[in-house]
Amino acid sequence: MDAPVQATRPQHCADDTDPPMKESTSRSIASVSNYRHRKILEMVYRQKSVSAEELAAEFGVSRITIRRDLDVLAEHKFVERTRGGALAPSGLGVEEIFETKDHSAKREKAQIGRFMASLIEDHETVFLNGGSTTLEVMRHLMARKVRVVTNNAAVLLLEPGPEVELILLGGDYRPQSRSLVGGMAIAALQGLYSGVTVLGINGLSLKRGCTTDVHPETAVNRAMIENSSGRVAVVADHTKMNRVSSFLTCALARVDMLVTDNATPEPFCEELRGAGLTVHRAGEAGGA
Repeated sequence: MDAPVQATRPQHCADDTDPPMKESTSRSIASVSNYRHRKILEMVYRQKSVSAEELAAEFGVSRITIRRDLDVLAEHKFVERTRGGALAPSGLGVEEIFETKDHSAKREKAQIGRFMASLIEDHETVFLNGGSTTLEVMRHLMARKVRVVTNNAAVLLLEPGPEVELILLGGDYRPQSRSLVGGMAIAALQGLYSGVTVLGINGLSLKRGCTTDVHPETAVNRAMIENSSGRVAVVADHTKMNRVSSFLTCALARVDMLVTDNATPEPFCEELRGAGLTVHRAGEAGGA
């Protein structure tokens, strides 16, 4: 479950009513800061029209919440409201929102991916979930002697070296996150065990643990954790820190390590260390 920029203050996505734009007069996709709003836009632009009922089922929130989201997006002219949902306006395309997601905190994600890959030993079996940060980890494993098991379909865009063994899980393809989810993905994990599990998330909180915005992806994340016989590492940039998303992936106690970037405040890192995590800030002196 794969990425996305948000301020470091806590965000409770299920009830979020903040405007999705940093500047209300802008129609640029890059100005959408609310993660669920961006996901809604991906669906609208891909399918051309969506219903509030469909969106409520997808994100696990009420239709009232979805209607409020659509009203805000319509106010800023990202969608056209209909009686039961929304339409994509002319002149905007899904490519813009994918490009924005891929470039969110791009430098930080590259540093995180490089550093996390350096902690993985040759011949290890690695679980990687969906997301743009875990894709950066995979990018730095492509020439390594490792076995990678993943539901991140975006890895197919990379060129693996001859020594990496790549196992792509089956399942239902979610174009919004370029990930594979559902019963087939979970069943495929049942006979596999990892030496290290690397998870991208949407929120990390001392109190609420590791959370994700899309419910189907949490089940795959949990299956990976359940079948991990070694370390469980979270890779997440500073925009995910002290943030709470809609669905629980795991409690903080289930995580062994966090790799983040040097924009994550050191006092917050110290609190995480006090909770038992090993914390690395990639990009700082002595780091990645």
